[in-house]
Amino acid sequence: MEEIPSLDELVKKASDLQMMPQTARKVIELVSRDATTAQDLAIVIEKDANITTRILKIANSAFYGLKSEVKTVQHAIVILGYKSVRSLVVASSSRAMHKRFGITEQLMWDHSVGTAIFGRMLAKSLPQSVAELAFVGGLLHNIGKAIMNNECPKQYMEVMKTVYNEGISYIEAENQVFKYSYPEVGYRVISKWGLPESISTVIRYHRLSLLNPEVQNEALESDEVKMGLACVELATEMCRYLGIGFKNKNTSIELSQLKGATLLGKNSDQIMSELENCEKAFQEEKAIFN
Repeated sequence: MEEIPSLDELVKKASDLQMMPQTARKVIELVSRDATTAQDLAIVIEKDANITTRILKIANSAFYGLKSEVKTVQHAIVILGYKSVRSLVVASSSRAMHKRFGITEQLMWDHSVGTAIFGRMLAKSLPQSVAELAFVGGLLHNIGKAIMNNECPKQYMEVMKTVYNEGISYIEAENQVFKYSYPEVGYRVISKWGLPESISTVIRYHRLSLLNPEVQNEALESDEVKMGLACVELATEMCRYLGIGFKNKNTSIELSQLKGATLLGKNSDQIMSELENCEKAFQEEKAIFN
């Protein structure tokens, strides 16, 4: 079995490989510039037919809930705004970040899509910026797993076997094998790609129940990040409850006891109602992400 790279080596390799497709990298760069116009963005996006098609499908889905049909990328930019379109481009590109696509990768992808859809739905009564953060953070929260699986597939298979056979968390199993875990890998790679700190922070800390209360991070002081984290944490556990991205359901999870549920003010009855709506949305909309 190949030697396991250190955290620094893995992050450097993943960053150098530039897993994020070129169109997405260019869009992230353009959105970060004040002088960028809607036309600038549209020109870059429309060069990629697959991303253009998927953006329009997602923008016109019931999931986004727009009142009028979006017919062009430039129209999407005007209606949704630069940051929302960046989210859609990242969503359209994320599946390509897996080097191979077997059963393992499909489970990871289903869980990521489910978390993104659930996270956005949980944020529907919150500011748009929180909904976008929950969506992108949910979609990318597993990116560290994808990177570890891409670069060290044999060792990551051992992690997955340990998770399923011993019933421990991925973080525990990864630390046993790698001496580091997927949230930190994802955080460091996403930071190098130039996505906003709010997104990388959600990826790093989406397991709120594992957070040490002494952790100091300025980004966690932001209400937007706190609520985005709450949506992603609750969304990931709702997916686990329903078995989305897992071989079996886990209905023993006390969803209303999660810190994310408390921050969102969701009681048990409300969460059960959200579960039903979210599962229906996932079944109806998951195909547009593939």
